[in-house]
Parts: sequence; C-alpha cells; structure tokens
Amino acid sequence: MKASLYLTAPGSRFWTAASAVSLAQAIAVAAGCGYDAVEVMPRDARDPDPEALRAMAERHGLSVIGLATGYVALEHGLTFTHPDPEVRRQAVRAACRCLDSALLAGAPLISIGIIRGKLQGGASREEAWAHLVDCVRECGLYAGELGLTLTIEPGNRYETDFIHTADEGLALLRSVNLPSVRLQLDTFHMNIEEASPADAVRRAGLYTAHVHLADSNRRAPGWGHLDFRPIAGALRETGYAGAIGLEMLLVPDLEAAARQGLQFVRRLFG
Repeated sequence: MKASLYLTAPGSRFWTAASAVSLAQAIAVAAGCGYDAVEVMPRDARDPDPEALRAMAERHGLSVIGLATGYVALEHGLTFTHPDPEVRRQAVRAACRCLDSALLAGAPLISIGIIRGKLQGGASREEAWAHLVDCVRECGLYAGELGLTLTIEPGNRYETDFIHTADEGLALLRSVNLPSVRLQLDTFHMNIEEASPADAVRRAGLYTAHVHLADSNRRAPGWGHLDFRPIAGALRETGYAGAIGLEMLLVPDLEAAARQGLQFVRRLFG
C-alpha cells in the first residue's frame, strides 16, 4: 500500500504538518524515509508552482498524490457556505484553480476540508447546506472534466460546522451525486466524532478515495492512544486500494515524525 507524507508550503497558515525547512528539503526527507508520494497544502494555486512541485517530487522518485484546498479559506477567507454569493463564487473559482494545479502537478485528487466554512451571517443550517451542495457539485463537475477526484474530508466539530462523520459525508455525496466526488477519512477527526472509527470505515466502503492517519493527539501514529488495528482491518474488509496519507504534527521534528509514521504504516498494513 502506498504511503504519502502531508506537507505544507513554507509560510502557510495551516499549523498541522508545518515544517521549518523548505518544501524541497521536506520532499527529500520524505524520499529518504521511504515514502511513495507527498501531499501538499499550497499557499496559493501557484505557490508552489505545480509543475515545479511535480519535478521536485519526481527527482526523488515520488509522486504528488493530492493538493489541499484549505489555503482558500486560510489565506483568502473564501468558503462554500459563506452567506455572500460572491464569496461563494470566488471560493468555487479558487477550488477549480486548485484542480488545474493538481492536473499540472500530476496529482489525482484535491481535498475539501475547511474550505466548506462555518455557519455565519445568520444563515440557517439548511441554507448553508444547500450552498455547500451547490459549490461541491460545481467543483465536482469540473473535477470530472479533468479526470480528477474531489475528496470530502469529515472534520471534527471544533474545526467545522458541517460534515463531522462518515455518514454525514455520505449524505453530501448522495446530494451531489457525482462519481468524481468521494470521501477522505482521517483518523484524528474520526477519533473525536465516530462512535466506532472501524464501523465508519465499513459504512464508507468503496466511496473512500483517500485515508489520512494521525494519532489521537495528531502526532505520528503510535505516539498517541488510538488503536489503529480495527481501522486497518476494516480498510482491508472494504477492499480499500488507495494510499495511506500521514497528515500529522511534524514533532519533535520532520524526520522523526516522518519515520515513525511510515514505520507504523508498514507494520500495520504489512
């Protein structure tokens, strides 16, 4: 099973997976540890330049498996559930530019996380949900045209007001109804929101296109108290054939966390 290391572009406001070294150095570390691929949270659609990112990865024998859209919300304040329709239009355009970048970087997917936003401006949950469905559908249609996948990551209640569980993610998939829109499960969020992460994996089944691993404290797997064995067993049962991404705090430092995470995944999945 392929393993990818989640990295952020230097200067990004996304604190998870932040590293003090350059992206080129971080990619070299990932290769040295034995990873197959990297995922990147850019600072903007062309920061880093997607073709340069692809070349950097390929020089080390790696691929770019995905780009994250979180920068659209973090750097520009644009979200899919914002009450202002112009803000939503700009968020969709930005997400589509991220899809363009993913194509140039050779990445098969982009992830939808905090770009979905939070309730604000007096909008009802029903109104915000309708906006979310419309925006995801528009981006999903464009992803399909490009031959890419848009993944929806259920997140914990402290980071988002929408889609905390796999079941809620599946409800969004049913509303959007596009084969180019799938789920991305993350064990850190699942540990907070799911009664049984393993059962959630089973319910998500073949709708899961990507999986992130981090322990209960968002550190590398094995450095917290989460039992990953039932989750790995459920992934095997469902026939999951995608990559395992390590999205975790890079502490005590990048290389130590990267090695621990990869060693844990190799032992877990054999």
